[in-house]
Amino acid sequence: METSKIEINLSEDKVLVVKGGKLKEYPKPDSGFGKQIINWNDGKICNEEIRYTVK
Repeated sequence: METSKIEINLSEDKVLVVKGGKLKEYPKPDSGFGKQIINWNDGKICNEEIRYTVK
């Protein structure tokens, strides 16, 4: 198993996903409203969906 270290600022709200050995950060919605949906298949992330709401 390959391991690595990264520093993360814990004072900021954010969504981070590790997929394929890489760290991916999802942006906050500009409107302030939205959701991120992560779908799993056989123990692995198969797709990600991001929805934003404009109010």
